[in-house]
Amino acid sequence: MTGARASADRLRFVAVWSLAVQVVLLASSLYAYAALGLSVAWDSALPTMSVVAGLLLAWAYFAATKSTATEQRVGNASLAVALLLLLATIMPPAQYAAAALNRPLIDPALARADSWLGINVADLAGWTRSHPSVSALLTWGYFTLLWQFALIVPLLSLVRDDDALAEYVFNFHACSLVTIVAFALFPAASAFQYLEFQSTLPQARFIQHFNGVRSGQMTHLVFGQMEGMVSMPSFHVAGALMVTWATRRHLWLCVPLAAVNSLLCAATFLSGAHYLVDTIAGFVLVACSVWAWRWFTLHTGI
Repeated sequence: MTGARASADRLRFVAVWSLAVQVVLLASSLYAYAALGLSVAWDSALPTMSVVAGLLLAWAYFAATKSTATEQRVGNASLAVALLLLLATIMPPAQYAAAALNRPLIDPALARADSWLGINVADLAGWTRSHPSVSALLTWGYFTLLWQFALIVPLLSLVRDDDALAEYVFNFHACSLVTIVAFALFPAASAFQYLEFQSTLPQARFIQHFNGVRSGQMTHLVFGQMEGMVSMPSFHVAGALMVTWATRRHLWLCVPLAAVNSLLCAATFLSGAHYLVDTIAGFVLVACSVWAWRWFTLHTGI
């Protein structure tokens, strides 16, 4: 079996696991929506689903034919993007369902943990605001994450690292699942709300949506108009680390990504968008996912 074929088999196995995670998240969300009186304009997801269908057809074609190694990698990349787009469609409604459970907020515990570390993110945000150049640089770094998510799969395909691609898809799903469960059980309103200060990042829509869905005033959602809800652990940090880790065997990619994502991670608490412990938890989350992947591949031979 060629290396490319072995990588394709590994990605297919990860795809089955990823789809199982997605089914669990989707079924849980649908049940919660019915129980909590929420609704989603599912037809607003049709453009994304059309892209997913096209990508799956491309993957199926290359998987079914005697394709070259390059074509197999294109097929692998198509499958990976389809899986990630499916998860990106399921995750936002799942976050709103988790928020609508209206569980007690853990902000007091998070603020105390920051205090034990000698950190007050309100003071850090004030310092950042007083240095406009630093604030602009941190804001730019913070908002590079979606671009990183969009480019990482094509880049891994370009450098022919299908093993890293399979691991990235696994890590993304594992971290997403843990993040949603943690948010459902232990939600946080975020540092800027609990400590009553203004983050240097725009937060008006987050405040409106978070408080609206928890209070029951916001009950209908539309794709493309939803907001990231999770404070603890920071998925911004987790996402940046997953992308950087995936490129570790390619220094020309890893070094600039590490530099950009150092800014991103710093921005999470220097902007006041997150508690420092949210950021630390993002590191722990990815470390656990990487360990799980290594344990899994070692014990299954995949």
